[in-house]
Formats: sequence, structure tokens, C-alpha cells
Amino acid sequence: MFDVTVETMDDGPARKDNPAADFSPISATQPSRCVQIFICCNPEDTETERKALRETVYPKLREYCRHKHGLEFQAIDAYVGVDPDDVHDSDVRKLRMKLLDECLKFSAGPCFVALIGEQYGSASIPAEVEASEFEVILCRSQNEGLSTRLLENWYHRDENSVPPAYHLRSKTDVLPDYCNKNEDRAREVAHTAWRESFTELKMIFDDTVKRCLTEGTIKPEQAQKYFTSALEDELLHAVVNQPPSVLQKCICYICKVPHLTRHLTKMLTEQKGQADSDGQLPPDALAHAKLLRLRDKILPSLVISSDLCVYTFTVLGNHKQDYTEQLRQEYIEGLCQQFYTDVVKLIDSNNTNAQRPADEIDGVMEEMVEHTSMCNLYAALSDFEWKEMDQIKEYILGKQSISPFIIVGGPCSGKTLLLATCAKQICSWLNNCAPVTVSRFLASTGNGTYFRNVLTGICQQIAMSYHKPLQIYSDNIEKLVNCFVSLLEESSEQHPLTVIIDGVDQIPETDGARALCWLPKSLPPFTRLIISTTLKKYGMAEKRTSLYPNAACFLELKPRERKECSKILTQRLLSSSRRITSGQQVFVNTALGQCTLPLFVNLLYNEVLCWRSHEDIDDQTLGRTIHDSIERLLKRLERRHGESLVSRALGYITLADSGLGEVELLDILSLDDDVIEYFWPRNGLPVSVKVPHYSLARLKQDLSGFLVGRPRNGVKLLFWTNRHFPLVVNRCYLRNMETVQRMHNIMVEYFSGRWSNGRGKPLLITVLHQKPTEDQPMHQWILENSPLMKIYVDRQQPSQPWLFNFHSSNPCLVFPNRRKVKELAYHLKRTGRLEELYLDVLSSFVSHQAMVKAGHLVQLISELEENIQTVNRREMRFLAAVLKSARCFLRESPDQLAMAIQIRVLPFVECFPQLFKFLKQAYQEGLKHNVIAVLHSPVITLPGVHAALCTTSLSRVTDIIEIQSQSLVLVALESGSVYAWNLEVQAPWEQINTHGVKVSGARMSDGDQFLVLVTVHSTILVYDFAQLSLLYEVYMRRSLDGGMAEILQPISGFALCSTNAVVWFENSAIVRVFDLNSHHTIRQLNCQHEVQCVSFTTDGIYALCGQLKSTVTIFNIHTGLQRAIVFLEFPEASVYSIFLSASNEEIYVVDKIGNICVWGTQDMTEPHLLEEIVCSEDEDEVLSVELSNHSLLLCRTSCIELWDTLSWNMSAKFKPPKNEYFIRAILSQDCDSIIAIISGSQALFVWKRETGQCVLILENRLGTPLSLSKCCKQKALVSFTSKGFLMSWDLDCIDTASAIAKTERTVQTVLLSSQGKHFYASDGTSIIFKWSLTFCQIEATFAHAGLVKHCALTRTGASLVSADVHGDLYVWDTEAGQNLHRIRYGDVTQLLITPNDHFVVSLCEDRVSKVWKLSKGHIVCNIHIHLNKAMTTPESTFLLGLHQHRLLAVSLWSGGVVKRFECTDKSDIVAFQTLRDNPDCILLISSSASIYTWNVAEEALYRQVQLPIKLPGKFSRQLDAFQVSNDGRIAVISVNTESVNVLDILHGRLCVINTEGAIFNQQLTRDGQYVVYICYRDHCNCDFHSSATLNIVRITDGKNIGSCDLCKLPSCLAVSEYDLDIFVGFEDGSVGMYTVIDYPDAKNKIKSRLSKVAKGEYAPRKTDCLCKNLPDAVWVDSLNEYSQ
Repeated sequence: MFDVTVETMDDGPARKDNPAADFSPISATQPSRCVQIFICCNPEDTETERKALRETVYPKLREYCRHKHGLEFQAIDAYVGVDPDDVHDSDVRKLRMKLLDECLKFSAGPCFVALIGEQYGSASIPAEVEASEFEVILCRSQNEGLSTRLLENWYHRDENSVPPAYHLRSKTDVLPDYCNKNEDRAREVAHTAWRESFTELKMIFDDTVKRCLTEGTIKPEQAQKYFTSALEDELLHAVVNQPPSVLQKCICYICKVPHLTRHLTKMLTEQKGQADSDGQLPPDALAHAKLLRLRDKILPSLVISSDLCVYTFTVLGNHKQDYTEQLRQEYIEGLCQQFYTDVVKLIDSNNTNAQRPADEIDGVMEEMVEHTSMCNLYAALSDFEWKEMDQIKEYILGKQSISPFIIVGGPCSGKTLLLATCAKQICSWLNNCAPVTVSRFLASTGNGTYFRNVLTGICQQIAMSYHKPLQIYSDNIEKLVNCFVSLLEESSEQHPLTVIIDGVDQIPETDGARALCWLPKSLPPFTRLIISTTLKKYGMAEKRTSLYPNAACFLELKPRERKECSKILTQRLLSSSRRITSGQQVFVNTALGQCTLPLFVNLLYNEVLCWRSHEDIDDQTLGRTIHDSIERLLKRLERRHGESLVSRALGYITLADSGLGEVELLDILSLDDDVIEYFWPRNGLPVSVKVPHYSLARLKQDLSGFLVGRPRNGVKLLFWTNRHFPLVVNRCYLRNMETVQRMHNIMVEYFSGRWSNGRGKPLLITVLHQKPTEDQPMHQWILENSPLMKIYVDRQQPSQPWLFNFHSSNPCLVFPNRRKVKELAYHLKRTGRLEELYLDVLSSFVSHQAMVKAGHLVQLISELEENIQTVNRREMRFLAAVLKSARCFLRESPDQLAMAIQIRVLPFVECFPQLFKFLKQAYQEGLKHNVIAVLHSPVITLPGVHAALCTTSLSRVTDIIEIQSQSLVLVALESGSVYAWNLEVQAPWEQINTHGVKVSGARMSDGDQFLVLVTVHSTILVYDFAQLSLLYEVYMRRSLDGGMAEILQPISGFALCSTNAVVWFENSAIVRVFDLNSHHTIRQLNCQHEVQCVSFTTDGIYALCGQLKSTVTIFNIHTGLQRAIVFLEFPEASVYSIFLSASNEEIYVVDKIGNICVWGTQDMTEPHLLEEIVCSEDEDEVLSVELSNHSLLLCRTSCIELWDTLSWNMSAKFKPPKNEYFIRAILSQDCDSIIAIISGSQALFVWKRETGQCVLILENRLGTPLSLSKCCKQKALVSFTSKGFLMSWDLDCIDTASAIAKTERTVQTVLLSSQGKHFYASDGTSIIFKWSLTFCQIEATFAHAGLVKHCALTRTGASLVSADVHGDLYVWDTEAGQNLHRIRYGDVTQLLITPNDHFVVSLCEDRVSKVWKLSKGHIVCNIHIHLNKAMTTPESTFLLGLHQHRLLAVSLWSGGVVKRFECTDKSDIVAFQTLRDNPDCILLISSSASIYTWNVAEEALYRQVQLPIKLPGKFSRQLDAFQVSNDGRIAVISVNTESVNVLDILHGRLCVINTEGAIFNQQLTRDGQYVVYICYRDHCNCDFHSSATLNIVRITDGKNIGSCDLCKLPSCLAVSEYDLDIFVGFEDGSVGMYTVIDYPDAKNKIKSRLSKVAKGEYAPRKTDCLCKNLPDAVWVDSLNEYSQ
């Protein structure tokens, strides 16, 4: 005996325990999701290296980051794009230092790479020098006899600097042709002049400053800027005095050329010896000394002290030979390889979490963080002192329950800045508690901000902050508002709640947000609600006054005083060390006299910040309005950066749906030919080209404060801080729709990845074969002589898959392409590329998967619903409804989308063939992370579409009419409103209103030309439906007493035939026919009795008028002549409805109580009675009648009758549930089912006509259905509810769902054969069902005389043995459907078939058990001892079973006990199992938790295992499962409802697998590789969470490799032995079929199943097999005889 070790594993995701309440403010900072590497170098000796890195390494690193970690990558080489003559400018250095700081601070990996060669680099000449310092230098230069002409020419004194300073003039001011791209010669002359000036200025500064240093007139720290190169500045800033966390992300590459180093060192030694008398080294010697200090002293010391990563390359060469190109190339290749390896290593080490990254946040948290960061950003931009904060503070600190606080103000009045500033101060105001602040800034959230989405996000944040569970009601605005109001009650004194909503006027008026009716009348004591809106917009301020008259809760932001704004401007300038002259102040004051809005002051500051004291300013310099100032700003940017870059960069940012990241904007600009031409190199044809980062960085710097980066999932997206900027950009740059379309198309190209992976985009360029003559203008020469050539240029675009997956099987390492998710569909719609939108986005499973994983499930559903009409696809409506029904589940488990689609869509793919590709993708993607695939899914609930009528007063619906020509449904209300509803659009709209005139009926004429309404005032309104205009109104009058007077005659009903309207009246036998075109009465039909209904023949010639006293009169409608009169035999009843057969040869007349008469009408003048059906006298009146496809349906409150019009037999009759009654019933589209409304229920019920089963319930929680209509063209069932909602279900889906096979009751047993194409199910009724494995439909039924109690199937599946409650045994031939034997025996407790399929064992408790031959039914032997839990040995030799505390082996030939086993400790044997691979061995488990291995043949005990678990006293009753693999190595022992115990008997290990909930059933596969189990989990009440989950665990590692939510309550589980098919029976009688795809060739099953679905193959018609009427044998125990 040996002990067993125990391992515990958690199956599936870890459970989320409720954390302790944490009311700390939400952090606005998200971990960066962008790797930003700053490239530090001397640009003059690293050009080749940097080019190689740009072209070969950076693209690879970017793809690696995106696919492996879901990160963005950017290498910032800010010398690219800078003119070689400008690289040493101070402005360039200043911008590079700013970019360096951003990399060090925000990079999600390596942040700094230095490339150090043999050159130190040149120092810059300062852009600005303090006046005192400059004048010292100027005076010293003059004293030394140096020419100061250049200094005085290039530097001008600026009194606007604080303190005054000399600034370096712009190159274009001194050299106007410096940036002239049209004149190459003039530009080159200007550049030559600058280079000469730069050299001379540099020399003057070098010489003079050195002498000043010696004299002490300039301090060393002042002199530093004259001698330090950018390389040293950037390197020391990045690696000196930095924490280890930063240094670990820095890399330095040093390239040494020994012979150059020796040469420079020798030269340095010589120059030291030849130093001037003042001891100063020449410039080149000083530069080399500084390089050696950096390279050979500082960096090595950092390697030792802080593990800085430094690589040194030595390029060998002889000083006598040139530094060859080959050696250089080898060095560059090595550098590229090392660079890639090092950077990848650092990226991986900084993103090592193997699970979902911590910064992968859901949509709720994403929204919370986004608005919190927006709050911080706006608060930082606010430079005003807000006196209005005192009133808001007083409101926040108030102690009593008060109303919401409303702020109003004009555009740009500072509402957002004020609210952001207040939100930042709330914690300090309420410093004695832990406040919860929820803020939303709606003006900055991009396009499509719907009120219900805003309110949903607020509710989610409040619930999350107070740790409250939340059910989202985003579809029902009323419930959503109620949820919001109830959540406001969660605040407390210790945790007060403040909700801030800025820009309510920006919300589209879809849900009544602007009416402010959603605001509570009063607030709880510790809740404060602050909203802002534009003054007088939509009358919201007036609505506020009527709702909340308290003036203390109202604030109007008014324009500020000019003096106050002037003071603010002066303070801001001083903080930037600037000021303006008194003359300039005059013009500033004039501008402030025109406008004092905060945005205008900011624009003014941006303008005057760059003014010099010597500049001429006039009254035209400054704008007078905000838009004017923005336009002037854009013009300045165009002059500085170029019109093409400015217009396109700002245009793309404005056109984007949610902003653009800097990397994205550079990529998109690089795809724009107009922009790329501006950056096209003047020499050569490059293989690849891209807009340089430096150009965009300069532009962004000039728009600081107006264009900012908003963090979104760790990436900063550029967006405008004020909505007036996009207004001006649209007016200036986006007025041409052709240009806008082209820009949207470029963004589609980018986000679709069209030009990725090195695919070149064509570009037309001008080829210059020869230079123009001197007197010929360049542009004229190009037009006359230069042809255009198309070349394909790689724009270095990234790939754009929907999902980033670096070949990982872990679904947590699959990252959605969030930017593609957000932008692609938006730009496809804007460009009108609807087919691509449908194919690439809406019907692409991978795109759906990306959106769900990105937390945009609600957006996905909205996209589908919004584009249903655009792409005109029924399947889009269905998909939207499916996703909506699974919304709760997918929000929690986004990785389960593939399984949800398989479960929900597979049954309906035949209704929507276009979804086959979508479903196939779902299987392909699902099998990457889940080994379970659905072969057959029983339908749970059919998803429907609903929409609310936009009306405040609900009234009865008179008619629901389908408009054939426009795919519309018209809903006519009794109140006089007629609404139109396109089922693909979610909002019905009012088309016609009779303005209070009540309507009793509505009809549409043929061709949808006229809409006819009948009012309760005896008038008929005729509308031109195309124009929606009233053509005329007809008054129905009749004459009194000789025609002297007329009165209005109440209309009883009307019908339309072609362009004629037929009207009948109350208490009248007259029928009037009038022409809709001429609106004149053309004839009158006179009947004998009061008319009840009118029908027409299909050719429109005859009208059949049903009347009281069971009379039908037939008229020729064109002549008005009476052709015949038909009298029914029931004169006391009135005619209810008249139908004509399709051939017009029969008419069916139904009276009010349901009597039916059939008349032959081959000759309309002489109808003859064919059939008469009389109902019973106790039947109630008919509610509705329908004729369809040879079926006549009669609905009463007490029953529904269905008549076959071919045989006139009642084919079905249905009764309502007890104490309920029918309201309305119609036939399904295929007439195989009946759809009914039942009292007391909001759902619709679908009954199967053939079986009478309720096969489907159409869920509805939006009110009791009042009316029902079939729209055949749109294949929709439409219902109107008591709450004013229209509901719609797809008729094809209803037919498909109701056709899915079910047993009559809960499935109790599923029987599988080892071969064959069928399985069998028993449900406790008298029927066993034979199912087709191929189609998962019932193929045959085997009917018994009594309820089936036990059944068994042979291995081959050829024979089925069953026993009923009466004690009869049945043997069935399953192929022929024949009952071979029926044997009268007795009550059977267990039924077994031996493995060789030859014998049957029928065990009884109160009589002798028998072993008998299956084929003949002959008894082989009797067994006189009763056995429990019996089973036969694999070789069909013994029957094993428990008797008392022993295990007995009974011979199947003699019936006698031949072997016995008893535990050594005398404990009871609880369970046992045979081993197929070792037929003589039995595995047993005892109540003492011991496991024995017993050899039956040798009666020997092989081994004993003691389980390390404490078993309960009544273990035999608590053991849920004991299963053993065929080889006896693995066993499953279940004694705990929430864990599976897997015992490795061979190695003595017990693995405890904890499950998510109580286990319903579990099965160990016979090969011992997997455990399949079903467990319950308790989350919420949705279909997915409220039911059970099917799971499969791999034994080798205990890992859950597949799961599937069953979406309904299971009743049994069976697993096939060889191909791992899983069958789950359900309580509703359905069977689900699943399979495990974890072995070779398993995927063929999916391909086979999907191919059958695609081909539309159907199961053969069901056959019913009956048992023999009488037993053909009787077994008598006492005589042991066989009686025929």
C-alpha cells in the first residue's frame, strides 16, 4: 500500500473576489503603450548608419512591437528632415531636448540610443544672448581688432525679452532666398552665404568667449553654450544623474577607428604643445578632447556603476590605406543586427507579463481614465483666476439636499476650463472625507456621443466606485435614467458624490437629453450634480428655470473685463520671460476691447509671444474674433511649415473620428502624394520615403495649448482642445469635397494596411533629363519639357491586422488593433465604400473579435444597427440582435465571442447564407484558443429587434401594413398618427398625423399609391403616399325621409380592390364603391342584411359580402350586378370571414362561432355546397382567422383549431395553459407552426403543428403584445406592445428554430454506438428517439406500450433493448425500425448488453434476473442473487455487481457466483470499474478511501492505494463519480460538488481541479486524456450566465483547454468513445452536439458539418416505428420456462 501526493489546480479564470471599498480618485495616467527611442548622434558622421537603421531595422521593430506586445514603436531621429545647414541651430537643439525628455518619461521600453563615432560635433551659435553678455563679447571683439559686422548684422537687440537680449535673426530675414525651392541657384547662394557666416560667427564666439573666460567677464556656465555640442548635451542629459530604471533602458554604440583615433590623439598632443600663450587649445583639439572624455571616461564609469549598456565596435584598418566602403558596410550590418537584438531584448524585459497586460483595460475603465485625463489637461490649460469658483465651492460644501447646479455661457466662455479646475479642487475642498468625482467632458469626446452611452458610462463609474453590481439598460432610456437616479443615492457623508457633465448641448437630440427631463428634481444630501450648456441654445436655460427656480444653483459665465484680460496676458508673458512695448500694448488693448473670451486671450498670447520690440505692429496685425485669430494662426503656420503640410496634417486630425497619434499622422501624411512631394529629395530616386518626425514635432510645438495629446489606451492621440479649431480648419482646408474624399480614402488605405509590408505606392514624379537655360524659368521648363514618370515607393507603412498575435495560443496575448477598430469603419462610411464596409468590417468575424476585445461591443452593435439600412442586409439586423443578447457574457468574457457565434448563429446560417463565411471564420478563430467546437446548437431564444414609437400618448393600433415597394411597415394608431418603421432602422418616425381625428382603420392600395384612413367621424382620408399629402376627404352621408336631409353614416368597415374602395356601414345593408382616383362613388351594392365583411376574387371582378344571418352575396364589382346569394345553415350566426382558394374555385365561409362552409364556385352564378363543418355549441366566438397554404386557422380564447383545406380534417387543436386564454394567433411562414399571444404573458409562444409541442418562446419584456402581423416581403413578424414598442422577429428564423428537433420531455439518457451514424435519446415517455448524427434531427421514433424505464444499445448500434414500466422488454432492429421481440417479464432495475452484443442481462430486485440471447430472446440462465451497480466484463464472461459489502462475479453461462472480493479492512465497496485493456482486472474504491486492483481470473489483489482525502461518513451516497481509463492509469473520483479529483494511479498523484461552480456531470474519456464536465455558475440572469458551462480539461497538465456556455439547463451528458463527440441533453428536450478538436484530422468534422450547412442538406423525413400490440413471449419465474 502506498500514499498519494496531492496537487491543486484552478480550472479557468480566477474568481474575482469583492475587494474592500477603495474610494481613492481614479488615476489619469495609463502605462504608455508606445516604445519611443531617441537617437542621439553627431549627424555629420552617422548619416549612413542612421539611413540603414531607418530602412531595415525600424520597420521590423515596429512590427515586432505591434504583434508581440500590442505596442506602438517610434524611433525619433530628429535630424532627419533637417537641412544639413540647419542641424546646429539652437531651435533644433531645443526641440530635440524636448523630444528626448518625452522619450525618457513615456517610453514603454528602450528610450535612448547613442551612436558615437570619431567626431564630437559642432557647437551651436546661440539663438539669444542676454544684452549685457552680448555687449561684453562685442566690445572684446572690437578691442581685439576683430570685425563685428556679422555680429551686428545677424543679432538685433530685443527689448521684449526679460531681461533684454540680442536675438539671432531668421535666415530668411537676412537671406530671403534661403528657403526658395523654386530657384535652386539662388537658394544655393544663400546657403553658401550662411555657411560662411556661421563659420565666421563661430570663430568670433570661440575666440572672444575664451578670452572673456580668462578675464572673468563671462562666467563658465555662461560660456558653456558656445562650446558644447548637441551630442554631449543630449548624452549627458540622458545618462548622467538618472535613476537605474532609466539607465537600464539606454544603449550606447561606440564606433572606433584605431588609425583615426591615433591620428587625432597625436594631433591633440601636438596642438597642446603649440597652444597659445593664454593656454587655450584650438577648437578641433578641444573637440577631440571632449569626445575622448565622453567616450573613454564618462560612459565606462557608468557601465561599472549602473549597468549602462555600452557596445564598442572597432573597425580595423591601416592608416596607410583608405577607410574602405567594404569595412564600413560590414560595420553597419553588424550595428543593425546588434541594434535589433538589443532593442528586442529591452522591449521584452519591460513587457514580461505573460497574461493580459495590466494596462489592457476594459471599455468602462478606458472611458473613466480618458475623462479624468481630460480634466487634468483642461485644468492645466486654465490660466485664469475664476471668481465663479466660490459659488461652486459653496454648492459643493452645502449640507442640505438641493437641486442640480447648472452653468450656462456663450461659446468659448470657459465653461470647460472652469469645471475642470473645480473638479481638481474637490478633494481639497472635501479634505475630511473620501469624495467620489465623476466627470464627463462631452465637447471633446469625438463624433457620435449619444446620451444613452454617456449616461451608461456615468452609471458604470458610480457603480464601480461604490462597488455595486449593475445591470446595464442602454437600450431602454427610461430604465437607464431610473438606474442613474438610484445610483445617486449611494453617496454618504464619508464618501460624497459629485457628478460633472460639461457640454450637455453637444449631445444629439435622440433621447431627450436636451430637455433636461432626465435630471432628478432633487438630489440626495451627499450628492452634487453640475452640468454646463451653451447660453440660449435649444432653450435649455429656459427649461432650467422652469425645472429649478433656485437661483443659487445657477451660474451664467459673462465676458471678462478688458483690464483683467490685459493683466492675465501680461502675467503669462512675464512667466515666459517676455513682454511687449507700450506701443504694441495699444493694439493689444484694442483687440481685447473686441473680445475677452479665454480662448481669444490664449490666441492673443500665442501671437504676441514672438513679437520683437523692433517689429512694426498695426491695427491689422491682430484678429478681432476667435475665428479670425485662428485663421491668422494658420497663415503663420503655413509660412513657417509649408501650406501642404499644415493643411493636410490639421485636416487629417480634424477628419479622424477620435484623433490621430503622432506615428499614425506621419504614416498618413507619407501616403499623401501632395505632402510627400514637399519632402521629396532633390537628388536621386529613393527606395522608401517618409515624412520626417521633426517636421511634425515643429508644427505641434507651434500649436501648443491648442493641439494636445489625449491618452487613449496608453497612446497619445492628437486632438483640438476647443471645437472652434476644427470649424475653422474645415472652412479653410476642407471645403472641397473632392479633397475631403481623397483624404478619407488615404486614411482607409492606412487603417486597412493596403501599402504595408514594403508594398510600394505609386507616385508621379517629374524627370529632369537636362537643366533649363539660365533665362528660362524652372516651372515653365518643367511644363514644356519634362514628362511624368510613375514610380512605386515604399512609404514604410505598418501592417494593420484586426488582431495582433505573435503566433501565441494564449488568447490573453492576442491584442486588438484598437486604432483600426475605431477608425476604419468611420472612414469607409465617409467615402461611401459601403461594399467594403460590409465585407471587411460588418461581416468579418475577425473585425468583430477585435472590437469586442477592445471593449467596443456597444459600438459594434451600434455600427451594425446604424448600417443595416445603408448596406441593406437582413443578416446585419440578425447579427446585431445576437450580439445584443450576448452582451453581458461578452463584456465579461470577450475571448468567447467565437463560441457565442457558433452557439447562436449556426442554427440560423441556412436563413442567412451570407453569414456562412462569417461563421466559418468564427470556427477558425475559435479553435486557436478553444478545442471545443459546436456541431449542433439547440436554439435558446430567438433574438428580436425593437423600437419605441416617439409618442407621449399611447393609443390602440388599428392596423399594421407592410409597404411592398419601400420595405417599410406602417403602424396606424387610433389617435390618428401613422408611423413608418424600416425594420433595419431603430427609430420609427411619424409620417402622417390627422391632428386629433381618431382613426378606425387603414389600408394601402395596390402599388402603394394611396393610403386610405377611415375615421370615427364617418370620413375617409385619401393620401398620396409618395408625397405624404392629403388628396381629399370623403364624407359618408345618407339621405333622410325623401332626400330632404343628410346625416353622416357610421362606417363599419372598408376594403380596397385595385383603385376602388369598398365601404360598408353600421346597421346597413348598403355597400358603396368609390374610385380612389376620381374620389366619386361609382356604384352601390345592395345586400339583404347588415354587412359584416367583404372579400374579393384574385382577379378583382367579384366582391363577396358576408352579412348577418349567415348570408353571402356575390356581386360583379364592375357592374354592381348581383350574381348569387349563399345561405348558410346557421341563421343565428353572422359571417365572420370569407376566403377564396388560389384557383377561385372554392370559397370558405367562417361564421362568428366558427362554423365552416365550403362552396364550389366554378360558376359564380351557381355556387354549390361542398363541405359543412359544425362546431360544438359550447365553443366561444372566433377571435381571428387565417388561411395559408391549405391550412385554415381559427383562434378562440379557449382553443386554436387548424383545418386541412384539402381533406377538411382538423389537423391540430391547441389549448392554452391553465387559467389563461388566447388573444391572437397566426401561422408561421411555412405553416408548420402556430404563433400565439396568451393572456398573462409578454412573450409569444410557438407551437409545433405536428407534435403540439411548444418549441419556441419569443422573449419580450417591453409590454403585453396587443397586435400581430406578418410582413412576408421583409420576412418579419411584427408585434405592437402595450408600452408603445414595436417588436420584430425574422420569420425564417422562427421557422428554422421551430424545426429544431426536440423530445417531448427532458432528455434523460443519450445512447451512443461505437460505429454508425445515429444516437438515441430517452425522455421518460413511451418513445425512444433515433437521431441522425449527420443532421442532428430526429430520424425515427420507437413507440412502446408504456413509459420507457431502461434502455441499452449494442456497440454496433444495430439493436436496441428497452424496458417499460409495465415490465415488458423490447428488442428493436434500429435500421428497419422493427420490433423484433416484446417479452412480458417484470419490473427491471437494470438492463445490460454484453460487449460482444450477443446477450442481454435484465436485472430485477424482486424476482429472478435473467441472461438471454439478444437475437432469439431465449433465456441462457437465471441469476438468483440481486446485484447493485452491475456491469459485464470486457470479454463478456462475468457479470460483476455489489452485494452487501462484497463484489461478486457471476458466470453469464450458469448464473452462479464464481468469484468474490472483500476489502481487507472489511469496509464497504463503494464503486468499481472494469479495465478494457486488462480484461481480468477490476479497480475498486472502498468507503475507507482505499483503491484496490483485483484480478478476477486469478482472484489476486495486485495493489492498494490510500487516497489522501477525508471521506464523509456516508461516502457511498456522496460519491458522484468513479471512472477509470481503459488502461487503468487514470481515475476520476468526485466527492466534492465544486472540484474534480483526478488520480494518476501509476505515479500515485492526486490532482484536484477546482471548478467555477457546482459540477452537474463529468466524464473521463476512455483513453484517460481528458475530463469533460458540466458545471453551474451564478453570475446574472442572462442566457449565458444563468445556465451551465461545458468544459474540457487535459489530464497531462490540468489545463482547461476548452469551454462552452450551454445557455440552457442540461439534463444528461455523454461522450463518444473514439472521436470525442460530446452530447448534452437538455431539460427542454433538445440535444446539443459538440466535439473536441485536439487531435489530427479532427478539423475534418467541422469542415464536413459546415459543408453540409452550406449545401443545405436536410435529414430524411421522420418515421414512426410501433411496437407489437401484444407480447410474443412471457417469462415465468417459478417454472423457469419460456412461454410462446
